[in-house]
Amino acid sequence: MGKKELKIGELGEFGFIETIKDNCHYSFNHLIQGIGDDCAVIGPYNGNVFLITTDMLVEDIHFILGKIDPQHLGQKVIAVNLSDIAAMGGTPLHGVISMAIPKYMYVTPIHAIYNGMKEMCRRYSLNLIGGDTCASPHKLIINVAIIGEAPEKEVLYRKGAKPGDKIYVTGTLGDSAGGLKLVTEEFSAPESVAAVLMEAHNLPVPCIETGRMIAQSKLADAMIDLSVGFVSDLRHICEASGVGASLLHHSIPISDEIQLFAKNNNLDPYELGLYGGEDYRLLITVPPENCGRFESLFKEDTSHHIYEVGEITAKKGIQMVMEDGKEENLTVRGYDHFIEYQF
Repeated sequence: MGKKELKIGELGEFGFIETIKDNCHYSFNHLIQGIGDDCAVIGPYNGNVFLITTDMLVEDIHFILGKIDPQHLGQKVIAVNLSDIAAMGGTPLHGVISMAIPKYMYVTPIHAIYNGMKEMCRRYSLNLIGGDTCASPHKLIINVAIIGEAPEKEVLYRKGAKPGDKIYVTGTLGDSAGGLKLVTEEFSAPESVAAVLMEAHNLPVPCIETGRMIAQSKLADAMIDLSVGFVSDLRHICEASGVGASLLHHSIPISDEIQLFAKNNNLDPYELGLYGGEDYRLLITVPPENCGRFESLFKEDTSHHIYEVGEITAKKGIQMVMEDGKEENLTVRGYDHFIEYQF
């Protein structure tokens, strides 16, 4: 019998990436980091490196046109790319945008999307320098690529975490997942709660200034942005660094809005926080001797709160320590384009 042909839904997004990443580099001239981090890194050039990232958003996968303001969609498209630059401690410079547009779309919402993108670009001093447009048979597709820069010695990667490092996040978890459930499913929330969760989902705020502050401090070992889910993104750091992690259940930061939303809809708020995705916070690991100085950075940066949630371990895998002291091994799951999870 012949070998069974795998479907991509069986392999999953990250499994598929593993199958294609070999033999991608034919010259290592100025290549510092290729596939395997939030950005590719090339350089150095006069002590700086360039950071390059790209993300694609597809209608009915990442957004539903009738359920998001087109201008907000434009803002989100730029924000999720900027978050990758933030995760490496960089400053955004230039961006290019490509759109595949169904012929039946009206021009007005397309202009609104571009207005949202331009608004974010002005906010973060990002130049739009080109791109491409073409027809799409059915759905709107938007792809953004951004070039940033950072001093070579300040760039933070996923692969630097060490046993004993403390694990921090720069905000509450799960708000965006709650907003997504309000958009796509039969869930409800009081108006004030819904407004907070919908804004978290539709208008994420990239941590550019905070990422630069952390990188400049040189107090951290590793950093990643939270896009596919806290546990899944923590797994990326652990695998890249050859370590594991131990989390404290009572320290996972869950907002009052998610607590209320989950209670009203018979959901587990920690499931949303740990696995929901699209929070676009930063996850950072910091050596214990640097933690005091690291935490003091955030007394001046009022744009983000910092939460210590656990510790990097030599033992592989991710464990959750419950309030009664019992340890549970966490199943690593998060958003995967080819595998559907329910939270």
